[in-house]
Amino acid sequence: MACKLILPSYLLSLTSFIIFLLGCWRRRRRSKDMKQKVVLKVSMKCQKCRTKALEVAAKQKGVNFVGLEGNEKDKVVVIGEGFEFDAVKLTTNLRKKVGPTEILTLAEQK
Repeated sequence: MACKLILPSYLLSLTSFIIFLLGCWRRRRRSKDMKQKVVLKVSMKCQKCRTKALEVAAKQKGVNFVGLEGNEKDKVVVIGEGFEFDAVKLTTNLRKKVGPTEILTLAEQK
C-alpha cells in the first residue's frame, strides 16, 4: 500500500494563495522596469493648449519624459515607467482638460 499525503483543503487553498501572491509580486517587480512610449494626437490650436497638454501629461504618475512632435506640434510623446503609468488614464485626462485625444502608438521601449 502506497502512502499518500493528504492535506486538508484549507492548507491547499493557503498554499495556492501564497503561490498566487508570489506570482503577483514577481510580475510587479518586472513591470517596474518596463518603459512604455506613447504617441498621442491631441487637437491643440494655440500655444496655451500645448502648454496645458504638456502639464497634464507631466503630472501623470510614472511619467519620465514629455515632448511635442510633428510638423504642427500636434503629437504628444510620453515615456512612462512602471506599473503606475497608464496610457488610457493619460488619454482620458487629456480629453477632459485639453480636447479630443487619440492614441497613435503604444510600444515598449528598451
